Formats: sequence, structure tokens, C-alpha cells
Amino acid sequence: MKKIKKHIILYLIILTSINACTTIIQVSVPNGTTQLVIDAFLDNSTKPQTVRITTSANYFSEVSCPAVLGATVGLTDLTNSKTFTFTPDGKGNYIYTPLANDTMGYVNHKYQLNVSYNGNVYNAVSTLFPTIPVDTIEFRFSAFDPTDSIPSANKTSYYPFLKAKDIKGVGNFYWIKVYKNELLYNQPDQMDFLEDANSFTKDGTDIGAPNSFGQIIDNKNPYHRGDTCLIEIYSINANTSDFLGQLQTQMTNAEAGLFAVTPQNVKTNIQQTSGNQPAIGWFNMAAVKSKNVVARY
Repeated sequence: MKKIKKHIILYLIILTSINACTTIIQVSVPNGTTQLVIDAFLDNSTKPQTVRITTSANYFSEVSCPAVLGATVGLTDLTNSKTFTFTPDGKGNYIYTPLANDTMGYVNHKYQLNVSYNGNVYNAVSTLFPTIPVDTIEFRFSAFDPTDSIPSANKTSYYPFLKAKDIKGVGNFYWIKVYKNELLYNQPDQMDFLEDANSFTKDGTDIGAPNSFGQIIDNKNPYHRGDTCLIEIYSINANTSDFLGQLQTQMTNAEAGLFAVTPQNVKTNIQQTSGNQPAIGWFNMAAVKSKNVVARY
């Protein structure tokens, strides 16, 4: 009987300890200084170019960041002294629409973004580097095996593999975007950016599968026969590559488990030249080339 009582007491102690471990701790995060957030990824295509401006929100806010209205946004081509004025749409977007069959972006030109708002002035500088064409897009039946090319009745999912050739020489950076039926694969772990053919091959050799698409087109959302696949390759610089890497790490940090890193402020290349309201964000001028195909084998 005494032995049974000892077991009951031990059980109660363990149960109490387990309950103690499930105590919910409320974390209080103080409100920080409201900052302007400037998102300015522009390119040399003939499509309308957009600079998005909002203000920062509290860490646990469940609403979208407030749009900034009444700002003045312009772009200066420092190489030929040409200027471009962006028009507000009343929703925090500032848009420039190139003239027919024209572009505001030229390879190796240097550009300065200029933003003013409520007496605050900001700018950022970026050079537009060349990009590379999409050579071919091939479809296979495995997201990670480019050799899986044997058709069968039960293989209904398709996965694209990119072939392109890196520019010779070191220091070339690319951001690859993939669309399915005009919808961008836009989750944080689907961001794909490369340096010199992913640093696994010599300069000038092919950028190819599976490195380019191992994490973008996974088994969760494959293509099916007849779906449209669009792949774009944007040129970025070394600092933009670092920024995107840090951004991706912070956005996927909660999924990293034991490998999570310490949360930190994301970099910015927005410089404030006057005023008292700080700003964060990023400006990059890119060249872009693309290819559009229909999924089939």
C-alpha cells in the first residue's frame, strides 16, 4: 500500500511540473518610431514602374502597413541627366509609365531615386547591370530530379528546369522569378537569387537544374499540362543580394526551429538628407529578360 501511495505522489509531482511548463508568457513589445518604408525595385521593361511607400507598423499588428499619400517621387538617370516623375494613385503607389516601346532603364547607367514627404527628403543610388536571357525551360516529373523524363499514366505534375548562361567574370547576381498562370510564386522560401551561376560552376557556364528551382517549384504547387510558365531573370547587385538573403532569413525564421537566428533589423540603402522621420526600404535598378512556355512534355 505504501508503495502505491509513493507512485501516486510521484505522479502528482510530474503532473504539476508538466502543467507548470505550459504557462503562457505574455511578451510586451514597445511601439517603435514610425518610419517611412520605400519599396523601389524598378527595371528596364516597358511595363509601368511602381514605387510603393508606406509607414511601418507595430510588430504584432494584424493590419496592412498604412499607405503614404502626398509624397513626391522622382528618378534621375545620373549618366545622361534625364529625369522621370512618378504619379501617385492615391493608394501608396507612385507610378511611371514609359512611352510606347520605350524604357527608362539602360544597362550600366547609374540612377538616383528621390523621395520627399512632409519636409523629409530621401534618396538612394543604384546601377543597372546587365542580365541574361532565358535559354530554355524544360519540364520534368520531379521537382528535384532533372533526369526524371519518363512519362507514365500516373505522372500528372510538371516541374520547370531553367537553362541560362551566366555572364563571364565574377560578381554577377540574379533574381529569378517564376509565375504559374500569371501568378507569382511569392512565398518567402520561394525567393531564388544566384551569384555567378550559384557559385557551383565556372563563370560563363550554364545556370541549370536542380539548383535554380529546387526550392521554388516544389511538390505543393506543381504545374499541370496546359499551365503557363513564365520565368524572369533580373539583374541585381551584391548589396541587393545580401538584402534579399537577410529578408528571406527573417521571414522564414519561425520555421527554422533550432536553426533560427536572432531577429534583427533588415538593411536599407535609403538615405535621409533632411527632416526628422527616418526611412527604411530598398532601391534597385534591374535589367530583366523572360521566357513564357506552356507546361507539357
